[in-house]
Amino acid sequence: MYLSPRSKFLLILVGFIGTVILIGWLIVALLFRGSPVIEEEIEDDTTQDEDGRLSLADEIEQRESQDEDSATGQLPSSVADGGETFTQRLTSSAITEPTIIGDTILFYDPRDGLFYMIDSSGELIAITDQSFAGAETVTIANSGTKAALEFPDGSNIIYDLESGEQTTLPSHWEEFEFSEDGEEVANKSLTVDSNSNALIVSSSEGSQTQVVAGLGKNEAKVTVSVSPNNNVVAFSETGETQSGFGRAQIYLIDYNGEAMGSLIVEGGNFSAIWSPSGNDILYSVSLASAGDTPSLWYTNATGSVGSDRERIDLNTWVEKCTFKDEATIICAAPREVTAGSGLDHRLIDGTDDVYEVTLATGRVKLLASPVLDIQMENLSVSDDESILYFTDSLGRLNFMRLK
Repeated sequence: MYLSPRSKFLLILVGFIGTVILIGWLIVALLFRGSPVIEEEIEDDTTQDEDGRLSLADEIEQRESQDEDSATGQLPSSVADGGETFTQRLTSSAITEPTIIGDTILFYDPRDGLFYMIDSSGELIAITDQSFAGAETVTIANSGTKAALEFPDGSNIIYDLESGEQTTLPSHWEEFEFSEDGEEVANKSLTVDSNSNALIVSSSEGSQTQVVAGLGKNEAKVTVSVSPNNNVVAFSETGETQSGFGRAQIYLIDYNGEAMGSLIVEGGNFSAIWSPSGNDILYSVSLASAGDTPSLWYTNATGSVGSDRERIDLNTWVEKCTFKDEATIICAAPREVTAGSGLDHRLIDGTDDVYEVTLATGRVKLLASPVLDIQMENLSVSDDESILYFTDSLGRLNFMRLK
């Protein structure tokens, strides 16, 4: 077909314009189209026993997105070594009063009212067949032999975990604390007549009751806390008013109802735990001079009580600490502490890190940063120092390997 020069020119022009438009469209498509989305189904490989608890022997696989530290490119450790560390959950629901017995841990399960033990191999053992469902408060002796249970209707019992025997206690007895061997129990006897209120000690069978001291209207200022060496039965915040803002005097009350010494503390919301020997005290207060943030202290409880007081450079509460041995403590501490949180550690909802403190020198060492966001309390270390047990914010039992 014959085309005139004009027609050829128009045909070439149209082709050129079309090619330009096509190339431009391709460029725009490549530059502005969305990235492909890959939907990945992440499976939870956590295994549970038939009763819903997790086994210590099961190594929980964390999500792949949490496996690698973006800064170091290293995988988190299964053992606490100063960096990101895996923790593992042992129960799927809240438990009460986790208590170390050798290399095992004993606890009460409010779901079924039974007492359980998890041994070092991860086996869950129900140590009783008697259910105590509905207990409001449970206290287990450090010996693991006895438990005191308080119920909402006011009834109280001492249960022998070895023999299965039960002892009913008066309904006006409250706040039970066992002696180290579990053979005695201290508590408050509170009646409608405040003149009859008293701090008392009895055998764990409820007999041989001894009145330690009258409480009057000061029962809220007295905390039952039996020292491991049986020198002290309670702390009493009834000391004289001290000079200096926020200062208080805390008496250490012995079995004769006498003050065997006192602590001068630099803040309110006093709370304390004993060293394994009972010779020293770790305590925390809310430090008013620092915006009511938590302040941790260590002092002697024998000789000239409180004379060797030292402040520990770690902002946390004693409820988040435990003694690893007489010379070392392990504490969980939030990564950020806010003003006013010293009044109640539950005001903090951030992630905790785990620290080890050498008491003789005050040296604070980062032990582990849990991979998962977690808050820790009720810390305890197995006797072989290989496992750190703790409960999370929902009361579930967890652990971290220390070695």
